[in-house]
Amino acid sequence: MKTLITKRLILRDLNMNDLVPFYTYAKKPNIGPIAGWKPHESLEESRKILKMMISENEVWGIELKSTNQLIGTIGIHVRNFDNAINNVKEVGYVLDDTYWGQGLMVEAVSAVLDYCFINQELDAVLCGHAKNNSQSKRVIEKTNFKYTHTEPRDHFDKTKIDIMMYELTRLDYLGGKMNDKS
Repeated sequence: MKTLITKRLILRDLNMNDLVPFYTYAKKPNIGPIAGWKPHESLEESRKILKMMISENEVWGIELKSTNQLIGTIGIHVRNFDNAINNVKEVGYVLDDTYWGQGLMVEAVSAVLDYCFINQELDAVLCGHAKNNSQSKRVIEKTNFKYTHTEPRDHFDKTKIDIMMYELTRLDYLGGKMNDKS
């Protein structure tokens, strides 16, 4: 994936040197469950997941420039057949809670949206959050997504969880960029 650079972040390919920082935040009990996945139980579990993410090549590591340390991930995914044929992807992200509330994820999502709409020429990008994930909701609102619907999704504990879904179209995104320049 193309490396994306922002004021404070480098969005780059993941590698196995990211294992320890990845495990450090992925094992925290307040991070995975609000994103629909269980906290990692071991370094070996994180190793397997990190290897899978590297091989799928849909996820950037979020590196803080000031420390050269992995602090999260952000990816763009085709979730279903309709999205594939309609030139739509879904963005998903996670950030170590040590860095919450600093605007870093808004910065990362903004860079990924530029990539999606300018480099990949996607027609739309989707994003969702669990109803109780207010931090993610703020990121989505600050990056100009529009609410579309709520859908049930499988949760790691075999229950269903309601996901609030949002969309940003290429036309709205590029129109907003044009308005920012005027």
